[in-house]
Amino acid sequence: MASLRVAVVGLLVVATGCVGFGAPGTERAETTGAAPPGVDDGIANATALVRAHERSLDGVGVDLATTWVRRSSVPGEPNRTARTRTLTDGNGTLWRRTVTGSDGTERRVERWVVDGGGFRHVPATGRTDRVDGVGPTARYRTARLERWLAAGQYRVAAVESGTPERYVLSTTTYTPPDGEPLEADTVRYEARAVVTADGRVTAFSATLVIVERNKWGRQTRTYSYGYRLARTGAVAVSRPAWVPDTRADVEVADG
Repeated sequence: MASLRVAVVGLLVVATGCVGFGAPGTERAETTGAAPPGVDDGIANATALVRAHERSLDGVGVDLATTWVRRSSVPGEPNRTARTRTLTDGNGTLWRRTVTGSDGTERRVERWVVDGGGFRHVPATGRTDRVDGVGPTARYRTARLERWLAAGQYRVAAVESGTPERYVLSTTTYTPPDGEPLEADTVRYEARAVVTADGRVTAFSATLVIVERNKWGRQTRTYSYGYRLARTGAVAVSRPAWVPDTRADVEVADG
């Protein structure tokens, strides 16, 4: 069987998902406005699109969820998951919960950031450490999103009417980034994104399946990644009970 060469970067993630991409009867072939930044019959510039996405969220309350999953049939290679939930009020306050898992074990970490700094808390141990503030890429979890918007030959599958218009971008063609290629007998890839005219990515979903047949038999790796804006606008961010009273810390330090 002929092999298909596919490059796999060190952090290989794509999206899966339970995200809807438009209601029946809303698709149309033409748009009355300008396409989103970085989009021209497809994604021409993923970086421009993601920067526009970040700008569209500046000063806006956001409820954001991401998921990442790796499933492997390769002996000794664990299955892994990572889920994040982020709440930010648009005024500099952020709360994030990250849950990572490996073959049945989970680890939970929370962050609380206000403007230039904050705290990181591990509930299992009770440990709390100070952390620096976050920029737009970390705040809106866009590093992986950008890589996978750049990793496919997307086309505009539909334009949905509304205010603003929504562009549905889809692909079944995986475009390997630079790197050493991997020999694989079968590669299946499917990804979709929903983007508003101003560049806001409201949902992204993709799945990559790589099948190899070698002397160890048939080995399968499945990578999936999802990005979803659950809410924008009035998002309240409550101060967690584990956040230290910094005023008390200052009083003790000052004696």
